[in-house]
Amino acid sequence: MSFILPRDRVYDLIKKQRQERSPGRAPGAPGLQALVLGGGGREYAIAWALARAKSVATIDVAPGNDGMSVFARLVDIPPNDVPRLEQHIAAARIDLAIVGPDDLVAAGIGDALRRASIAAVGPSRAAGRIEWSKSFAKEVMDEAGVPTASWSSHPDAVAAAMALEGRDGPVVVKADGLAAGKGVVVARDRSEALDALASATISKGAVVLEDVLEGDEASLQALVDGEIVVALPPARDHKRAGDGDTGPNTGGMGAYTPTEVLPDDEAQDTANALIAPAARVLAKRGTPYRGVLYAGLIRTRDGWKVLEYNARFGDPEAEVTLPRLEGDFGQLMLALGEGRLGAYLAERPLRWSGRAYVSVALCAEGYPGKTEGGAVIEGLDDLPQGAWAFHAATKRAGTRFVTAGGRVIHIVAGGDTVAEARRLAYEGAARVSWKGRFYRSDIAASGGVGVA
Repeated sequence: MSFILPRDRVYDLIKKQRQERSPGRAPGAPGLQALVLGGGGREYAIAWALARAKSVATIDVAPGNDGMSVFARLVDIPPNDVPRLEQHIAAARIDLAIVGPDDLVAAGIGDALRRASIAAVGPSRAAGRIEWSKSFAKEVMDEAGVPTASWSSHPDAVAAAMALEGRDGPVVVKADGLAAGKGVVVARDRSEALDALASATISKGAVVLEDVLEGDEASLQALVDGEIVVALPPARDHKRAGDGDTGPNTGGMGAYTPTEVLPDDEAQDTANALIAPAARVLAKRGTPYRGVLYAGLIRTRDGWKVLEYNARFGDPEAEVTLPRLEGDFGQLMLALGEGRLGAYLAERPLRWSGRAYVSVALCAEGYPGKTEGGAVIEGLDDLPQGAWAFHAATKRAGTRFVTAGGRVIHIVAGGDTVAEARRLAYEGAARVSWKGRFYRSDIAASGGVGVA
C-alpha cells in the first residue's frame, strides 16, 4: 500500500525540490526532466521528439507502452491519479509535462500540473471544453465568427430523433462528449441517423446534429498561448477503417504531410483565420488556452470551415508533423508550458523541414471494435532505412513484442516527397505482421506534395 502525502505538503515539497538539486541527478547534470502523460502512438511521437532534443535529460511516460522503453522510463502510475502523479513530480523533479489524451484534458490534469508549479503543455479543463463538449465548441465558433456547419444541440438521443422528423437528407450525428474518435457518424438519410442515435457511443448523452459539408479535409495544429497562435505543419488524416474512406470511423488509420489541399505556406494565415478567433474568445471568457489546439478543417466551395477542435496533439497527425519540426522541441514545449511562447519565438522562430512524412496504422483484427491482445509481432527488426515503428499498443513478452490494443503500431517514414515517404512506409508495413493484422492500402495515395 503506497503512502500518499497530503496535497498541501506535496505542493510545499515540489517548491522546495525545484529550488534544490534533485537527489536523483548527478551534481551539475544539465537538462530538463520531462513527463509525458498517456500511452499511445501520439505519446510515443511526443517522447520520440523530446528524446531528440539536446535540452532534455530524462523522459518519463505515465503509463506509456513497452515500445517507448528504448528512450524513456515507464512510470507505473495511472495518469489520472493526481495524488500519485504529484508525488512523482516532486520526487523526480519534473520540469515539463505534456498531456496527450483527450480524457486527461477533460479530467482537468492540466490544472493539477500547473498547481504543481511545473511547465504544463495542456489546457485547463475549462479551456479544454472546446473538445470535450461539441456544443460548447460550436458556441465558441459562432461567437468567434469561425465558419462551420449549421448545427443544433439536443439533450439526448430521443430529442435528436424527434428533431429529425420530416428530414430525410444526409446529416452528421455527433456525441456531444468524448467518444475516442468514434462518436461521429455521417448518415446518408434519416434511417442511418436513427441507427447512429441508437449506437452505444452516441445514445448515452447529449447529441449535436450538423449539416453535411463536402470538400477536401486537412488537419491543422497550432501552439496556443493565450492569444498567441503559431501554426504547425498541416497534415491529412484518414479516419475510416477501409480503403476508399469506407467502413466505420476510427481514431485514425494514417496521415501524411505536407498536403496539397493546405500548403505549408498557407498554414499560419489559416490558423489566424480559424484558430486564433476561438483562442481570443476563450481568453475573453476568462479561460485562456495554453497548449496545442487542433482544428479539423474542410475546404468547401465557400472556403475553409472548421469541423471540430481537439485540445491536444492529433493522433496520428503528431506522428508525421513532429518529425518535421526543427530546433529544440524540449525548449519549445517548455516556453509554451511556462506561458512565454511569444518571447521565445521572437528569438527562435519556429521552422520545419521540407521533408515529407507518411504514417500507416497497423491494426488488430476487429478494430475499431473489440480486439484481443497477445499476438506475437514479427518483423520489427527488419524495417527499411528511413522508416520507424511508433508503438501505440504493444507489450513485451520476453524478447518479443505482442499486441495490446486496436491501433498497435504506426509505421512512419520520411522522404523528399510524399510518394517516396509513402513507398517506404508501406514497405515497412509489409514487413511487420501478426495474426489478424490489417491496414489501409491507400494512405496518401492522392494528394500531398513533396518539398525538396
